[in-house]
Order: sequence, then structure tokens, then C-alpha cells
Amino acid sequence: MDTIIYGCSVTNKEVSSSYEYYLYSRIDNYAVILRAKTDGTEYLFRVVLQTENIETIWANIESETYLRPDEMDEQTKKYILNKMKNFVSAISKDVEKW
Repeated sequence: MDTIIYGCSVTNKEVSSSYEYYLYSRIDNYAVILRAKTDGTEYLFRVVLQTENIETIWANIESETYLRPDEMDEQTKKYILNKMKNFVSAISKDVEKW
């Protein structure tokens, strides 16, 4: 879980039926939604890729598909790791490229 939300802040929260949805975002335009059951028995993720619109996804959070990290496809796993590596190794001039 730490790898998926590394360096992120909770920027929005919604409660719907038996779930709480947390929008995590970071300065480099990385965003992920955590869906947690209110009883604490389930924590699943929806990673928002750069080609997707976060506002559209957030507006429809209940209809999105949420997965455990090991269930994510290879493209999403690589995206998460690359974004984290770039964020960790960033220097001030890299921020201009974000």
C-alpha cells in the first residue's frame, strides 16, 4: 500500500453506502483512489493513469473497478513504480516538467 500512495496527500473523501473513497494525489499529477469498507475489512485501489481524467473518474467512483495491488495488470504496476521512482529521484528542475 505504501508504494501505491507514496508521497500522496488525501485531497478528497466521499462516503457512500458501506464504502469510504479517498482520493490521493501528488504534485507530479499522480492520483489513486482508495476504496475502504467502513468496517475495515477491505482496501482496494483504482490508479488513475495520466491519459485519464480524474474529475470524470471521481464523479463516478461507485462504478469504477477497484483491485488489490497483486491483481493489477502489468502496465499499471509499471506505471506505479515508474512514477514513484521518478518522484523519489526528482530534483527541482524536474518539477517544471510535471
